[in-house]
Order: sequence, then structure tokens, then C-alpha cells
Amino acid sequence: MILRASYGTLALLDMGGTIVPSQKTAYFMLDGKCVFDCAFCTHARSAKSSSQLLSRIVWKEIDPTEAASRAKNNPSIKRICFQVVSYKGYVDDVVHLLKLFAGKPISISVRATSLEEIELYFKHGADMVGISIDAATEELHRKIRGGSLKAVLDLLDEASKKFPGKIATHLIVGLGETERDMVKIMDWLSKRNITIALFAFTPIKGTKLENHPRPSLESYRRIQIARFLLEKKLTSFESFSFDEDGKITDFGVDIKKLDYKRAFLTSGCPDCTRPFYNESPGKPLYNIHSEDLLDQVPDLSSS
Repeated sequence: MILRASYGTLALLDMGGTIVPSQKTAYFMLDGKCVFDCAFCTHARSAKSSSQLLSRIVWKEIDPTEAASRAKNNPSIKRICFQVVSYKGYVDDVVHLLKLFAGKPISISVRATSLEEIELYFKHGADMVGISIDAATEELHRKIRGGSLKAVLDLLDEASKKFPGKIATHLIVGLGETERDMVKIMDWLSKRNITIALFAFTPIKGTKLENHPRPSLESYRRIQIARFLLEKKLTSFESFSFDEDGKITDFGVDIKKLDYKRAFLTSGCPDCTRPFYNESPGKPLYNIHSEDLLDQVPDLSSS
């Protein structure tokens, strides 16, 4: 088993790294040779990037037993999050880690293939299970991630009924979808109370999409607002308006009357902040990891 920790997590565990004051979740990666070939991922079969990377961040290998002991004895850590690479035999390793880290709420992000697999994780102590969508349309999903989007949505639908409020997913903005595409799938997810973690596409050297552009910050902000409103049940896909390019022109609700800036906080499981996960040093933050930073975000209500 290869277990890695993010840079901020190393600091939380007093194993190196630098403390990010807002970080309450310890992030780990269960690593191995992935059987899939996602075009954006450093762990894809065809990727030439380092296996130590997740996004653009190096994750250091650590001892699982020591990490578990330090995490369980640290009251500032409110949640454990495992990012799971789909290597042969990963399921048994996930179950082992669930037992090892028992005592804290645990989230798992995994490319689960069946309801039985998801049930196994909850049986052994998982608090939330995330099954990523990543690419928001069937065409993009097959091209970029591989496999059927419908099959993933069917599994999410089934899991959300079996474990209401305990299922999450990831969506990557900027893979070629329109804002309309993203709102449509977020509406579907929100109606099933599936937690949505939004990511801004980040090009990484050595992957198939290393030259693909990032989404504009303005477009990402609109999608963040849409996710927030849909999650709060303040609007629905049918109430949105879009231009001929699929850009949001109206949210179906007057956002000037709402405290919508909280939409820009990192979305996902409780206590998840993913600090600087898809940001460039010194550049504007796509996902705001601390409420203290919200005042720095421009007013977009007239955009």
C-alpha cells in the first residue's frame, strides 16, 4: 500500500509542510498504477507526469499507521479524506484504511463500479462516498474520462437513494462543456441531494490535456453561483436563461438580494477546503478556502 499526504496535511500531522489556518480536513491519496486513462490526470495510464502529483501538488509518501495515529489524536482535524487511485486491489486497501483511521468522519473519493462496493465502504465506517463525474456531458465523458456517463449517473442515483445525503461527486469546469451543460447536470444532482465538489480544470504537464486552457474566472464564478442556488433549492434548471453559446444570462432568481459570495467557498464534504488545489501561486483563487478571504472577491451580481 502506498499512502501519500498533501503538503498542508503534512503540517497538520506535524510531519513537515506548511500550516494553512483554514484547513480542517486531512487529505490522503491511496496510490498505485491506475487502470484508467483520464486525459486530465497525472495517474492516467498514458500520463508522463510524476505519480507523486495530484493536480500540480506533490504528495509525499507516509506511513499509514503513524499518519492514522497522529490524525486521530489531533482535535483540529475534523475529517479525513481519501483520494483513491483505481489500481488492482484498491478496495481491500480502502477497507484497511477505514479501520485504521476509525474515529474521525471519513470521506472517500473513488471510481466505484457497483452499489455493493459503495455499501462495503459505509459498512466499514465511511461517512461520505464520492463517485466522480468530472466531465459533464456524455460525449466529453467518453472522450476525456472513458466509459459511459449514464452508467455513472445510474450508480449515483441508486446510491443516493440507498444513502441519502451521504453521496458526493466531482465536476471539473472547463473541459469543453457549456455553462448550460454544467447547470443541467448540477440540477440533476441537487434534486437527489448529491453533494457537488466543483473544480476548475488545471492543465498539468505530462497529461493529454496539458495544453488545454483553464476556464475563465468569470465563467467559473457564474457556475459556482449556480451550484450554490441549486443546492439551496432557490432555483432550478428550468428557471435559468442562457445565450446562444450556453452562457448563463439569468439565474432565475435575483442574486442582488442574496448573500451569494459564499458560493465561492470550496464546495464538497463538510469541512472540505482543498486549499490551493487548483490555483496558481499569486493568482486569483478559483475556490476560496477561507471565509476571511471572501471580501477580496469582486461583486459579480451585475456581470
